[in-house]
Amino acid sequence: MWKTISSRNSDLFILAHFCQALWFIIPIWIVYYRGYVSTSQIAFIAGWAYFVQLIMELPTGAFADMVGKRWSVILSYLLTALGMLIIPFAHTFGHFLLIETFVGIGSALFSGAQEALLYDSFKQEGKEAEFGKVMAKDGFWYQIGLMTATGIGGIMYQYGHLIPFMASATSALIGMIIAWIYVEPKIDTEKFSLDNYLKQIRLGVHEIKKNNETLLLSGYYIAVGSLTWACQTFFNSYLLVDLGFDDKARGFIAAGLRLFNIVILMRLIKNEKIFNHRNTFIFFPILMMVAMLPGVFLDGVWGIPTVAGVMMASTARWILLAKYTNQVYDSKYRATAISTLSMAIGLIVMIITTLSGPIMANYGGVRIIFSILGLITMITVVPLVIQILKLPKYGQE
Repeated sequence: MWKTISSRNSDLFILAHFCQALWFIIPIWIVYYRGYVSTSQIAFIAGWAYFVQLIMELPTGAFADMVGKRWSVILSYLLTALGMLIIPFAHTFGHFLLIETFVGIGSALFSGAQEALLYDSFKQEGKEAEFGKVMAKDGFWYQIGLMTATGIGGIMYQYGHLIPFMASATSALIGMIIAWIYVEPKIDTEKFSLDNYLKQIRLGVHEIKKNNETLLLSGYYIAVGSLTWACQTFFNSYLLVDLGFDDKARGFIAAGLRLFNIVILMRLIKNEKIFNHRNTFIFFPILMMVAMLPGVFLDGVWGIPTVAGVMMASTARWILLAKYTNQVYDSKYRATAISTLSMAIGLIVMIITTLSGPIMANYGGVRIIFSILGLITMITVVPLVIQILKLPKYGQE
């Protein structure tokens, strides 16, 4: 069926990632959790998931580089499914922390491993230029999956509060089966030992700061990723709840925004005159500030453009920025390096979500958080863009 490893892994990558996107709990998990824990506890639980992912990023990244990226991805889907399957038995704060522990470890195992497996499949055959095209195609189908899940999730919840969780577990298990038939690239493999394991972590961390270019790109990726990911995984859903939309409406709104995201973003990405090196790096801070800064004034339907803008920035980060980071990292340490980026993003997201609980509880809800994140964008992402555009490779177009 497949003539090359890269074609096989490309098709499986898109299919498995689509299954991961079928996260039917997106529009309802906050409402469900509210039935058992407080707003501050929900913020802490969200922060805990990132904390678990944070402390597991480097070990799982090294595991993927040395034992196998394929096995790392398989285990990630399995643990995510187990987390969802525990939901029917969860009724206390401690129970939900346990669930997020499974999900956090699963996220760490997935982070960097599947992307690095795909890139190395192309590199092994000398086809690295094809990576960006597959990532763009994957981004399209991933958005379709998210759109489907968010649209259906709210409806599922009307017929049974546990249905979206069990459906998400099922999609994760299907993703695990698909990942099982990946072919592990043979490029830059190394036998596992404790010494090599510790060395892999050290060199992987060094990889993201080995020169000025990688340091700037890594810092930019972390800044954009942490601010948009916090919104994508937590604040966007909370905002739609606070704006007063019911369960079904939230699902339909999120699905509609996903469709808008697909149509607009995918059309723009194909235009290399628009998204050349220079414009790509300028695009993110502009979109993020326009979307986030007005947050404190949002009410009703006026909050929808903010969710749409942050959603677009988060999606574009995976599609547009991943190719730049993969290009500057050595394949032998790529999964560890990408996991280091994810670890940094997780640390920042953990801090943001944990601190947001008291702020939301005492200062008018989640709206003010968006304005704060917009200000943070101004003082972090914008200076990094200025420095990146001073590099000849990125600022001449």
